[in-house]
Amino acid sequence: MLTFDAGTHIYRDDGRIVQSVTSLIRDGGLSGKSSAYYTPGSAERGTRVHQSCLDLDLGRKITLPVNEHGYLNSYKLWRDLARPVWTYMEQPAMSKRLNLAGTADRVGHDHGGIPLVLDFKTGGPQNWHGLQLALYDLIYDDIEPEQRRRVALHLRRDGKMCQSVEYSDRRTYDTAARLLSSRKTDYATDSKK
Repeated sequence: MLTFDAGTHIYRDDGRIVQSVTSLIRDGGLSGKSSAYYTPGSAERGTRVHQSCLDLDLGRKITLPVNEHGYLNSYKLWRDLARPVWTYMEQPAMSKRLNLAGTADRVGHDHGGIPLVLDFKTGGPQNWHGLQLALYDLIYDDIEPEQRRRVALHLRRDGKMCQSVEYSDRRTYDTAARLLSSRKTDYATDSKK
């Protein structure tokens, strides 16, 4: 059974630690300078915004500071236009074949029925975002890989329409395969990390 500890950002499958998409990218040296912009404050804001988007999609009460409502409005504008249908929302998943776990913000399909994997961002585009989405596509293995649109939604603080960045380069899956095959830590046998 897959569990996720949000405080430590650790996934476990029946008690055994499973490498995450985020740590795979970081350990592969592909997260670039994004750590320079990652602060405890930005992480907390991201958590609040993600939670408010989930609450919106589930019809629950929104508890978001007024000065951050723009991010939620930015998502609302996109959602009302795209009319997606979500299969998974913030639901951890694991590929036993790849021994990799992660949590895509949304998995489902657009109003035309095209499969979609989506991740919310409260900052600007980064080179590794396409790789992150390709890895999510691989671990949510209910359909064949490379069939989903891979989209990062860069939510805007000012509440205007978010920037939707779609990643379609097939070579991203080759990068994912190289990362997976060159892992330094064997998460299959390492349960003490």
